[in-house]
Amino acid sequence: MPSCTPLSPLLPEPVPPTKEQSLADRRRAKLPPCTPSELRERISNGEYLVVIDNLVCKLNGFVDKHPGGPLAILHMVGHDATDEFVSMHPRSVVDTMMPRWAVARLEPDSEQLCVVSYVEDMQLPYSAARSSTVDGSCRPQPSHANKEDLDYAAIQRDYRELEKYLHDNGFYQCAYRDYACEALRYASLFAAAVGLILLGPCSAWTYILAGVLTAMLWQQLAFFAHDLGHNELTGRRGFDMVLGICVADLLGGLSVGWWKKNHNTHHIVTNDVDNDPDIQHLPFLAVSTRFFESRYSTYYKRIMEFDAAARFFVSVQDKLYYVIMCFARYNLYFLSWNYLLLSDYAPYRGLEIACIGAFFAWFSWLLSYIPTWGYLALYMAVSHSVSAVLHIQITLSHFAMSTESPDPVHECFAARQVRTTMDVICPPSLDWFHGGLQYQIEHHLFPRLPRHKLRLVQPLVKDLCRKHGMEFKQFSFVDGNIYTLQWLGEVASHVKLYNSREVHQDKAVAALRSTMEKQ
Repeated sequence: MPSCTPLSPLLPEPVPPTKEQSLADRRRAKLPPCTPSELRERISNGEYLVVIDNLVCKLNGFVDKHPGGPLAILHMVGHDATDEFVSMHPRSVVDTMMPRWAVARLEPDSEQLCVVSYVEDMQLPYSAARSSTVDGSCRPQPSHANKEDLDYAAIQRDYRELEKYLHDNGFYQCAYRDYACEALRYASLFAAAVGLILLGPCSAWTYILAGVLTAMLWQQLAFFAHDLGHNELTGRRGFDMVLGICVADLLGGLSVGWWKKNHNTHHIVTNDVDNDPDIQHLPFLAVSTRFFESRYSTYYKRIMEFDAAARFFVSVQDKLYYVIMCFARYNLYFLSWNYLLLSDYAPYRGLEIACIGAFFAWFSWLLSYIPTWGYLALYMAVSHSVSAVLHIQITLSHFAMSTESPDPVHECFAARQVRTTMDVICPPSLDWFHGGLQYQIEHHLFPRLPRHKLRLVQPLVKDLCRKHGMEFKQFSFVDGNIYTLQWLGEVASHVKLYNSREVHQDKAVAALRSTMEKQ
């Protein structure tokens, strides 16, 4: 385990440039310059331009073919996406793919450091401007929002040094022995759940236990599919993706392709109310009062109406949170089929439909061995409601975190991930239960890092945060639940104020209309 000393002494000697890097450097010298104002003008004319390592990359011909979905690219148009690109892709892609799309080299108008967005004041149809705390609004936000005087350039520099250190020292190498233990756990849960249904005594307790084991199996498989979606296993996108489909689609009935499109977008625009689908849950939940404005979702391509139903559910969301989580898995079935049948780009559509079809076939066959409708309903209710544990684990790390940036123009990738994410404290013996989700800060900073290495990396990330004055938020699982419920309750309390304001506005409009009619 690496020592938790200042970051710079840990860095290895510079690695000689590879052939691909030399080629990129030679091409960089031949590219024409592009100023930020020229960048903005070209974007307004329809070009999808993304800045990566000061290279302006035109991605119009690639955006619809991107394995991670088009929005992962579109949200980076007009932004410096160097850290996002490096963190989400293998080094081979960084070294060979990026230079192919470069059309210019960025030459800033000034010496201002760490500009990550050149389009915050532009109305882009595919990506909303990042939510800012300096827009003059008085919306409640979590009290742990980061300071506005952070040195983003220094944070960015040290984050990149840490990423390079982890890469050069083998942290990205998969621990196959750990995954062998995971596979044994999956097989044991599957065998126990199926065995109880086929061979167990006919009693309510049999099907309750089988339901709990099934939910635990689905939870553990979701962790594995998550790792595969990030190419943490072999680093080969095609192999990991097909294996993930065989795990999540065939054994769990959920689409990995849908998850990858959704999840990559979440990583790029974490906790942004207009862009991040992982916090867009109206009419049932709202993690910010900004949702009271009936905002437009760039992911779902519709207005999230804060209508009468939304006002009711959000006003009691802290009380209904666990109830809603019990039904979350049914929503995932719907989202999976909606993606596979209606999405413009689903690269493994045929394989996924076949695997999910096979899931419903073998799962229906298994259910046929449950002798009565009452026991069948009991098993289905238990297996799907206990699955709420997974959805609580997923939402816990973000729901109560900041949704507004102190400075969208300059806030770097690392600072944004720390601001919008929190860790869950647990002993090593329970790491299997949380499946890596307890180290969400580390995972968001290094998405491709195998989850069995995240505990080793956490002290280094804490050092990074401590050095730059970033708050590293972490709770125990119980305290994290309490904190999240308190925040949901805080947002819910503002619904009454919102309704009162609406009534006053309606009365004012009615009075004005009556006056005009009399005149």
